[in-house]
Formats: sequence, C-alpha cells, structure tokens
Amino acid sequence: MKLELDKYRNRLFDILLNENHHCRFVEFIEELHKNTFSKKEIYELFLEFHKEIQIDTRINNNESVYNRLSDFMDGFVDQGMSFKILPTESYK
Repeated sequence: MKLELDKYRNRLFDILLNENHHCRFVEFIEELHKNTFSKKEIYELFLEFHKEIQIDTRINNNESVYNRLSDFMDGFVDQGMSFKILPTESYK
C-alpha cells in the first residue's frame, strides 16, 4: 500500500510549522506504522513532502523550516541510525 501525499499534506505542514515538530512527527510515524505502513513507505511519503516544501508558499523559502524536515529525515538513513523511527526499532 502506498501513502499518498495528498491525504497527509496539510497535516504534515501543520506539524512542520509547529514548535514541537519533532515529537509530533514521531507520533505521526507511529500512527502510520500502526496502520501497517512500513518504514520504507513512510520514508517515501516524507521524501515527497520534502520535495513539496521547496515549492509551497507556506514555507516561503524559510531555510530553518526546510532544515527542520531535513534534520528529522536524517533519522531514516545511516547517518542517523541512533534515531529510532518506528516503535519496534531498537537503538543502534
């Protein structure tokens, strides 16, 4: 099953623009995971969202907001292996 950005776009923007964005992204990921989405599917959704924020007017080329998402997404890849994305993952 593929996650569609259209369904989650507004929620992702709300989270990204929130002061507590990191915790809210983790809660969102846990919710998606409970709905049987894999880490790969969730990551692909975040990749699509990452592309989207580069052209969306809600961000207005705000580099610090862009960096929030980039920094969070580092947790999905080798550079951020100490970051636990899914509730069932252990810290490396």
